[in-house]
Amino acid sequence: MNASPRHLAASARHIALSGALLVLTAAAVLAGDVLPAQAARVNATCANTTSDAATIQTAINSSAPGDEIVIKGPCLINATIKLADDRTYRGDGAGTLLKQANGANLKAMLASQEWADNNAWVGSGVRVERLTLDGNSAANTGTSPLVLQTWDSRVYDIRIYNAPADGILLTTVTANGTQIANTAVNNILSDIYIENVKGAGIHGYDPANLLTDTVIERSWIAGTGGSAVATDNAAGWQIRDLHLYEVAKNGIDASRCYNTGIHDNYIEDFGSQGTSGTTYYGIRCTVQDKAPSSISGNTINQFGAFPATGTFVYIGLDGVNGGGSGFVSVTGNGILGRATSRETGLNYQKGSGTALTVASTGNIVSSVGTSRTVGTGVTVSAGV
Repeated sequence: MNASPRHLAASARHIALSGALLVLTAAAVLAGDVLPAQAARVNATCANTTSDAATIQTAINSSAPGDEIVIKGPCLINATIKLADDRTYRGDGAGTLLKQANGANLKAMLASQEWADNNAWVGSGVRVERLTLDGNSAANTGTSPLVLQTWDSRVYDIRIYNAPADGILLTTVTANGTQIANTAVNNILSDIYIENVKGAGIHGYDPANLLTDTVIERSWIAGTGGSAVATDNAAGWQIRDLHLYEVAKNGIDASRCYNTGIHDNYIEDFGSQGTSGTTYYGIRCTVQDKAPSSISGNTINQFGAFPATGTFVYIGLDGVNGGGSGFVSVTGNGILGRATSRETGLNYQKGSGTALTVASTGNIVSSVGTSRTVGTGVTVSAGV
């Protein structure tokens, strides 16, 4: 087939541009300029012995920013592995299991280097992918398999089992308790499976209001001793498309909701702890002043064994912080309870705040003792 004039013209331009690039590259080399190096792949092959943590750390220490560290398991971990910035850490298929050694009692199996080194600054560009982390809770205490003190980092397609503490800890406080000086923002966690953890499945620990704008999506969390997702600062967070079940405390416990979105989650069997005098929430928000948040499209059910004690709120706005006025949209959620007087479908309270305005519409609430409770100073509307 003969080439068209347009195609020939485009090819000529491509050849001319390529030639110009070669001339510029040659000129740069002659001038002594150093061209940027390409990222490398660094392999860390474990032997399933207590030397494995050192093997992985040596591979990391020998790498450069932009490199990919490929961990080949199974690995036995007896020291915290420090994740340097601007690198990808990934497994080599389903065989990449990292298991904590008996009696290691680490605070973290994998952790961003700044956290482990008690640097009061955040790391960045940490990517963790395709790993299975076993905290070995039967033979250890106090361990969160993955701890990140970072911004602009990613966790993708990992599995976490048997964590003695939280499954994943996002934090603004270093290993020795030092408060960081800048913000930990723009992290994304997706396609994660977490099961059988003593603490929260995913925990945002932030006593200084610095951990914001986080995305948690498309994940499964089951069998938690605490809440499935708990954060001290939900400002700018998006929590969506999660399946949460067999949760001892709250499904999603979000403090400081401010431009927060909690959407399309499936929550079942929360509050299995069932302590008398304790209120458990499917979704709980404490609300910040002014900027609106949204809770929509969630389904919250109780299907399993229902605790004999405890109080249950399926969606609760648990007060406005700082004495201001809060705004939240609660729309299109589905709730199915166990028809007891200890259950409330929707509970809207301003707490110590000045006022709370809720656009509450399109929600289906079934088989609960009280469908909706509206506190003093709360305005409920159907929206616009």
